[in-house]
Amino acid sequence: MKIRNILFLFLLIVFIPKNNFGQLKDTTEFKFVFLPKGLNFLPLKAGIDEPRMGLLYYSSTSNLKVDIGNSVDIFGFNLPKLKSRITIGAEFMAYAYVTSFLAYRLQIDAIDGFFGGHIVYSKDYDWGIMNYRFRYIHNSAHLVDGHWNNTTNEWIDNQEPSAYGNNYAELLIAPQQNIGITLIRYYGGLALSTGMKTGYKQQKKILYKAGFEYSIPGLLGRILNKDESVFTAVNLDIKGIPEYIINQNYLLGIKFGAWEGKGVIIYASYYNGGDVFNQYFNYRVSRFGIGFMIDFI
Repeated sequence: MKIRNILFLFLLIVFIPKNNFGQLKDTTEFKFVFLPKGLNFLPLKAGIDEPRMGLLYYSSTSNLKVDIGNSVDIFGFNLPKLKSRITIGAEFMAYAYVTSFLAYRLQIDAIDGFFGGHIVYSKDYDWGIMNYRFRYIHNSAHLVDGHWNNTTNEWIDNQEPSAYGNNYAELLIAPQQNIGITLIRYYGGLALSTGMKTGYKQQKKILYKAGFEYSIPGLLGRILNKDESVFTAVNLDIKGIPEYIINQNYLLGIKFGAWEGKGVIIYASYYNGGDVFNQYFNYRVSRFGIGFMIDFI
């Protein structure tokens, strides 16, 4: 009796018309995707703690900021009837402060490392896309051998390493829309710091973020048969170190490649605020730089 039942189920599966499967697929209200293509939310171009690959040259000091990192969506959930998409992913990144070059070796003075994950919810509207991004990130900061004076066997400027660790949860809301041929994304949000800083390096636990990106595709025409976009971006981080100040970062650049795809970015930047290298975060700095980034999307 059991064999007859198994045979009946087998024949039923084999002879179900293929168009029935197609109809079932078309009416699906939910679809899970492992390793979805692209990114549901592109890292903020002017954001300091965003994953990127690139190099920034500070013209006044000839120092460098070297960025190594990337973001990837690992799980995706498509909701066609709601015109929505949810993705869950990971972010790993670090940036280093290079103060000199000696014997074929970069002198790394300080380095900040970040790792964590994100959840992004995006929804399509007639006017554009509404994005919500939640991140949980761990950040640690270090002084390294480039800050050590081998001649005097002392830390440069008597600045000794201070244990620095910070965990923070960040929620960002970022509408995105096309205005004519241009694309604008503006955003705002806040972060709650849950980590600890030791010694005198204390920050307020609530941080605020706001900014925008404005790009004009095709302004210079196609270059090497690839799309290009001229853009400007502004990021404002309001941090208490210990009193609240506004950390400002302004970018002007051009991206070679589709705006939401793989490409190379050349840009100029101006930063004013607390030092981005968190061993020095309580120092106020003003820096102009020229650099490049590579989008791996």
